Amino acid sequence: MSITVCLPGAVADRLDAAVAEALAPFEIDGSAGDELDIWDAWYITGGEKNGNGFNVLPGCERDPRLIQSRMWDRPSEVLPNAFGWCAGGPRELLDFSASHEEARRLADAAWRRWHELAAELPPAQPWSVFHDRMVTEDAPSDDYRAQPLVTAFDRYVETLPTERYWLWFLHFLDPVVDVGSVEREEFVEQGVALSLLRRNVLTLDGWWYEDGEPGIHGACQSRATCPHAPALPAGQKHMDGYLRDLPGDTLLVNVKCHV
Repeated sequence: MSITVCLPGAVADRLDAAVAEALAPFEIDGSAGDELDIWDAWYITGGEKNGNGFNVLPGCERDPRLIQSRMWDRPSEVLPNAFGWCAGGPRELLDFSASHEEARRLADAAWRRWHELAAELPPAQPWSVFHDRMVTEDAPSDDYRAQPLVTAFDRYVETLPTERYWLWFLHFLDPVVDVGSVEREEFVEQGVALSLLRRNVLTLDGWWYEDGEPGIHGACQSRATCPHAPALPAGQKHMDGYLRDLPGDTLLVNVKCHV
């Protein structure tokens, strides 16, 4: 699983040690309750394109404060970030402008464009037809996407500003079925639900939020015995808002944990 670890900007010169300290209460070591036994290995990652890391604000792509990925088996070795992506960095350098509202507009535009193209071009067959041919006739699978309707739609989707969204937002294995056979309202709602990367968060004050569930406080043995008020209500929208509203120098680090 991945989690965004939030750290004060002052620890930038000792990043790996600071991540380790923040994660320490949740290590599987048998010293705390089962709720806190979460991970047994971790590394920093996300600097590759669509790697669950962060989009960088335009103009900040070469800022040396951006965090690079580490190798799983060689954590001291860093990897170059893909242009426009990073494994983390100061919140003020990261692009949080993607939104459900924009995703709704994009999904609606994609649905409308498919049906406009479908009225102009020859009908396309679904992927299942080509899959069967591929199995029985050894036909090339790329024949599916060579259909004029599918090709035209793929080209249209490539023009949409989807880089800040989840990898599969508005990209379909079989648009004949996934777009053409779905009513507009249902299609848009499905698109919005899958548009933004869902982020687990470890807050500055040590609360672990995973899968939209209530937080677990690293200083306590369990939710049941924790006397502290949660830093945030449960729910992804609260996680998104928390990250977006942090002070600009706060470090956000995309960490992948083996759980």
